[in-house]
Amino acid sequence: MAGDDAPVPTRRDGNRETTIIRTLTRVGMVLYLAWVFWLFQVMYRVTQVAGGVSAGLWEQRVEDLAFIGFLPNLPWLALVAVAASVATWIAGPMQQLELAILLRLTRWTANALIVVAAANAAFAIFGVSGGLDEVGTIAFRASGGIGALAISMLCREAGRNAPGG
Repeated sequence: MAGDDAPVPTRRDGNRETTIIRTLTRVGMVLYLAWVFWLFQVMYRVTQVAGGVSAGLWEQRVEDLAFIGFLPNLPWLALVAVAASVATWIAGPMQQLELAILLRLTRWTANALIVVAAANAAFAIFGVSGGLDEVGTIAFRASGGIGALAISMLCREAGRNAPGG
């Protein structure tokens, strides 16, 4: 085949860049693992909820699950996205499999958080509480979805430069 003789892309200072890429990938993986452990704690809280006086069981569970999509809880995932994106941009066509997995996993997680935040905002609008009168609450809940959208967009743009992007 004609493409078999093409040289493999190399870098002039490959050792330094390889170390940076590997370090950013490991940091991203450790931060993602920390976020997953935090998610387990949130899911445990969701399963332990009992129905309250003013809200039913499922309404309380949705409220607790929505905690993962609040804007103040996104910086850990944003750090993962930045580490994976920078490593991907540095690696270029020499991106390793674990970095590609981390980048896509972060993007998929952010996409799931967008759905959770949208459902949570819709629940505040259409739920039995204040409805549209709770503009501050709705804005706070929607802000998490906007932050997750930014994380997803960063990962998508970085993924376009990756070999499988």
